[in-house]
Amino acid sequence: MKTLSQQLPDFYEYYENETQFYLRQVQYPQDLALLHKWMHEPHVIPQWQLNKSEIDLAVYFEKMLADDHHRLLIVGVDGQDVGYTEIYEGKRDRLGRYYDGDDLDLGWHLLFGEKSAFGKGYLRPVMRLLGFYIFENAPSDKIVGEPDHTVKPYAAVVEEMCYEAQRLIPMPEKTAMLYYCFKQKFYGKFGRYLTDSNAFMQNHNPLNRTEELT
Repeated sequence: MKTLSQQLPDFYEYYENETQFYLRQVQYPQDLALLHKWMHEPHVIPQWQLNKSEIDLAVYFEKMLADDHHRLLIVGVDGQDVGYTEIYEGKRDRLGRYYDGDDLDLGWHLLFGEKSAFGKGYLRPVMRLLGFYIFENAPSDKIVGEPDHTVKPYAAVVEEMCYEAQRLIPMPEKTAMLYYCFKQKFYGKFGRYLTDSNAFMQNHNPLNRTEELT
């Protein structure tokens, strides 16, 4: 029987303003060089602390890929891979030690590795992408998050994106803020984005255009 995270698809795409945002399953070892490069970017090191040798990083990803409560995904925009995310089951993750979780809770960790993605306003669409990826494909009622409470870019947008602060959590490497994003509230605010995305994909499906011509 597949675990909650294993039920999630290997590929998912979503459109905002005719821009494609997608998630694809990490391909190992093909993506290792790209992930190694990103983990050594100065803006990534402080939060992820995975600036290891390629061999050590390979060991890390082999363990993560063998763990059935995670999904490892590459984030892309218009065909270009720009980041990495880990989807995890909140109650089975180490976060489960710090909060009273539900068996269906899912959470995510995210990094933008490509500097070319900076300053283009991708954070909010990618957060919507992650929300729809989870809520459309899993029976979860909420998404959980536990970022370092000092990370200002995240803190600046979480309330706007329907993530509600719960309390501070002292963890070994950081003091995290526990966030909940509830499905009902998320869809109440952003459901139209998914409707627009689905309509865009329907209208731009080559098979549909072929049917219209016949």
